[in-house]
Amino acid sequence: MDSLELIKAAISAVDPSKTSKLGKVTLTTEIRELGMDSVATMEMVGYLEEKLDTQFSDEVMIRIQTFGDLAKLVEKTKG
Repeated sequence: MDSLELIKAAISAVDPSKTSKLGKVTLTTEIRELGMDSVATMEMVGYLEEKLDTQFSDEVMIRIQTFGDLAKLVEKTKG
């Protein structure tokens, strides 16, 4: 599963109401554009951390703006 697909799976898992919008999500889509609140975003990150058996630092997460930024982090972690 590629990084963007893993991120989409995380979104579906934590906020099923966003599933219908996932077809429009690209690497340039800003995370806030999806309309996820901060709790859902943190749950999405938790899902990814669990799947990747890692923990992302707050310093790194602060800089994440787009799904592409998050995908790069996932790729680096999968490394």
